[in-house]
Amino acid sequence: MRALVVEDNDVNIRLMQALLAGKGIEDVTIAEDANQAFEALQDGHYELIFMDIQLPWTDGLQLTANIRDHPLVRDSRIIAVTAFSSPEDRRKALEAGCDAFVPKPVRREELYRVIDEQLEEGGHSLD
Repeated sequence: MRALVVEDNDVNIRLMQALLAGKGIEDVTIAEDANQAFEALQDGHYELIFMDIQLPWTDGLQLTANIRDHPLVRDSRIIAVTAFSSPEDRRKALEAGCDAFVPKPVRREELYRVIDEQLEEGGHSLD
């Protein structure tokens, strides 16, 4: 199981790494901006992509829209992770191509529930 975390905040990066490791997902690549995300996508397929919405130079919604049709992303599950959590923010994330939404601050139970749902919907498992 490979995961890509697109996040520019060091504290949030460490939190996501710890939470994902606790879920058994240890093959985690970090991208701190859109350029690093595109570079990471050249290295292969990720079952899960965790997308911060507020990134330097471009927002995560635009990045999601740009990568959604990438051959190695088509069947990836993209999960928006953001402090912007209004119903309108959720709608925009889904319209941009995100499959799910996790509000910040990230709570372990919520993140694990969304991961389980998205893996099931994508036909993946942690086994």
